[in-house]
Amino acid sequence: KMGVKDENSGEALEMFLKIGLDERTAQNAVVNSKVTSNLTAVIREAGVEDGCDKSVGNLLYMVATKYPANALKHRPFLSQYILSSKIKNTNQLEKALPYLSTIGPESLKVDDFEEACGVGVEVSVEEINAAVKEVVNENKEAILDQTLSNK
Repeated sequence: KMGVKDENSGEALEMFLKIGLDERTAQNAVVNSKVTSNLTAVIREAGVEDGCDKSVGNLLYMVATKYPANALKHRPFLSQYILSSKIKNTNQLEKALPYLSTIGPESLKVDDFEEACGVGVEVSVEEINAAVKEVVNENKEAILDQTLSNK
């Protein structure tokens, strides 16, 4: 017969797969009780027990595994930013975590938080292309020299 732990880990695994984690990450999470409890809490705070988009799930997993313990009161706030796509990539999240770690349990200033993690900063494909073109042009000679010397 299955013990409570087996039953719970089955439920946890199912929930982790629903948020789009790959099988291996989900299995590894279930084996680690700390990750299991953090991830389960984050999923519940975010209200995505029934699943969510894989990109959101991966960010929530990162929150569960890297969130600063001193700023736990702000974790649901961060999860909402992920759910609403205000924070939509690991770059932004990697900037959010140290910011939250710095303020800890103190009250959070939304403007400062958004600035710290680049919320609302949109970069168009045109802007990216222009930046790449600029760098290539600035380094054209070096690039050509290397290309020619490698022949």
